[in-house]
Amino acid sequence: MKLAEGQTALVTGASRGLGVEIARRLAQQGLDLVLAARSWADLQAVAADLRTATGRTVTVFKADMADPAAIADLAERVEALGGVDVLVNNAGVESTLSFERRTPDEISQTVAINLTGPILLTRMLQRGRGHIVNISSAGGLLATPFNEPYSATKFGLVGFTRALRLTAQSLGWPVSASAVCPGFISGAGLFDALQRNYGVSAEGLGVSPLEDVGTAVLQAIEDDLVDIIVAEGDLRPLAVLAITDPGTFEAGFLQSPGVAMFRSVAQMRSGDVATPEGVVA
Repeated sequence: MKLAEGQTALVTGASRGLGVEIARRLAQQGLDLVLAARSWADLQAVAADLRTATGRTVTVFKADMADPAAIADLAERVEALGGVDVLVNNAGVESTLSFERRTPDEISQTVAINLTGPILLTRMLQRGRGHIVNISSAGGLLATPFNEPYSATKFGLVGFTRALRLTAQSLGWPVSASAVCPGFISGAGLFDALQRNYGVSAEGLGVSPLEDVGTAVLQAIEDDLVDIIVAEGDLRPLAVLAITDPGTFEAGFLQSPGVAMFRSVAQMRSGDVATPEGVVA
C-alpha cells in the first residue's frame, strides 16, 4: 500500500514510547492521525506536539485496550470519522518477573492488552481498505525468559498477523497486515523503561535506535511485508534454530546477555507485587 497525503492512521498506545515515534513518522508522510491511549494527559500533549510539528489533523480518544467495551466504543468513534487507512496496534505491556510470583489478574491483563485487544479492534473496524500493523516483538519469535505472558502474547500477535494475511488473500480482501518485531530499542519503549527503572546495561544486547521502528512500520506498509525485525544482526537463523533444534537453541541462549539482563530485573522485582510495567497504552 502506498502511503499518501490525506490518508488517516489509527495508532493505539500513542501517549508514549514507540507509539509516539510511529505516529510522528506517519504524520510526516502526510497522514492525518487518530491516537488512542488510556493516559489522557500524556496523549493530549503528544497530539499538540504533533499538530505543531507536522500540521496534520490529530484526533485523540481515551481508550483502555484491556476493556472490550472501550475498544468497541473506540471503533465506533473511529468509524464515525470516516474510518482509517492504516491501523497500528501498538499498545502493549511487559512484566519481567519470576513466573511463580505472577498473579492471575496480571496475567489476564497482559493477555488482554497485548493480544485480545488488537484482535478485537481489528475485527470491530469495518475495514474495506488499507493495512494493519501489529507491533509484536523479537520476544514473539524467540522465547523470552521471565516474560512468559508477554512472550506468549507476542508470539500470538505474529500468528494472528500471518493467519489474517492468508484469510485476506484467500478471499480477495483489499486489506493486508504486517508484524513489526522490535528487539531492544533505545530512547523509548519497554527496554528503555527497564533501563530507567532498574539501571540495566545495554552492553552486548544489540540495541537499535528508536528511529528504526518508525522506518520499519513505513516499510512494512509500503512493501506489504509479512513481518520485519528491528534488531542488530539477523535473528531469523536463531528463530529457525529454536524450531528445528530447540535443545541446542536453549543451551546457547541461556548464556546470552539478554537472559542475564531479564534474570537481573526479575530478581530486583522479587519484593514487588506483580504488576505490569512499561505500559504504553
